[in-house]
Amino acid sequence: MNKQELVDTVAAAKCESAMATGEAIDAHIDTVTTAVAGHETVQLIGFGSFSSGERPPRVGRSPATGKAIQIPAAKTANCSTY
Repeated sequence: MNKQELVDTVAAAKCESAMATGEAIDAHIDTVTTAVAGHETVQLIGFGSFSSGERPPRVGRSPATGKAIQIPAAKTANCSTY
């Protein structure tokens, strides 16, 4: 299901306009994105949680040469379902 299908389905279930439903879904996504970017965890009971994390730097191997390379630290976004 893509975003437009989600908007249409929720709008039909709640007898709301697709425009109002789309704005509500956009606000939800923006709120979760802002919270996770600020290192907060968002928990939606019965659905899942969204959080941020960090992956430490590590040594990897170049698939082309087999030579050891340094992979830098990275920030991650995590989603887990209940």
